[in-house]
Amino acid sequence: MAAQPLEDEVADAQPGDFHLILTHSHALDLALAHAVLQRGDAGWLGLIGSATKRARFEHRLAERGHSPEALAQMVCPIGLPGISGKEPGVIAASVVAQMLLHRGT
Repeated sequence: MAAQPLEDEVADAQPGDFHLILTHSHALDLALAHAVLQRGDAGWLGLIGSATKRARFEHRLAERGHSPEALAQMVCPIGLPGISGKEPGVIAASVVAQMLLHRGT
């Protein structure tokens, strides 16, 4: 059973864990990203969305006190550059590959 509010789940993560945010709600995405950034110990933070969504989130997260350095760690849009396609399987494979590459660094 998930905690309510859902962003409380972030507290159960271990330092260095990867966080991939893929929800139906921009408000929930923002709350989750804020919670992950607030911890300051994520191994990776990915957020589904466009460059426009990233810009909006950067502004809103900066208003909540996050530094430019912290915001630079947020990956949005997610997926490897150069892999095109909007099909769920293509996106999933691209994101998993991106996470595996990051894990190897």
